[in-house]
Amino acid sequence: MLPLRQPYDCESLEAEVIEVTLVVVPPGGGEAEYSLQMNVPALPRAGDYVTVMRNREGPVAGADIGTEDFIVRRVWWAFNYPDDGALYHLAGEGPVGEVSGTVSIECEMAKGHYSCERHVRACGPKARRFEATAY
Repeated sequence: MLPLRQPYDCESLEAEVIEVTLVVVPPGGGEAEYSLQMNVPALPRAGDYVTVMRNREGPVAGADIGTEDFIVRRVWWAFNYPDDGALYHLAGEGPVGEVSGTVSIECEMAKGHYSCERHVRACGPKARRFEATAY
């Protein structure tokens, strides 16, 4: 008889994550429509496709069935640096700054293969579609 396999320790399989804010802008850019906080294992780059599937309570029907899809436009970083009054420091001898808050990922609304009806309507006619060759 074969020995039983021990269950995996899920905590040891978890990757380090970075907290980011997906800042959603309309097709072509413009003012932010809304934002979503996410924990991600790596930062997407400009041109990457991002798909969000919302985990909803209760039954999902009609305009909410499907995904929300985006194309990454740019990544925005913000840093804090301890100001000690010096104009410069020799390499390796000065204070070290750090990321302040979260990293913002600017995402343009796009139409994907499984986009929900509500998302497609919000995208409007100028939205780009996911390119099948990118997969």
